[in-house]
Amino acid sequence: MKLIPHSGFMRRKLEAWLIRRAAGILIGRNVARSSVVSRRDNKAMWGMAERLDSIARRISSNYTKGMEGYDK
Repeated sequence: MKLIPHSGFMRRKLEAWLIRRAAGILIGRNVARSSVVSRRDNKAMWGMAERLDSIARRISSNYTKGMEGYDK
């Protein structure tokens, strides 16, 4: 029994959702004046979350939208 398809619409949507989940976790760690996470790491996690969201959007749209600036 296959739970995750190897290709196609459902695979793209699932992968994009998982990447967005990871981005949400990173953004959720962004807390003001945290004594555990340094400001530098906080900013780095925010930047990673933004990049992950961008990747998820491209995967979800099957690389048909949001590719301005990339060579196809």
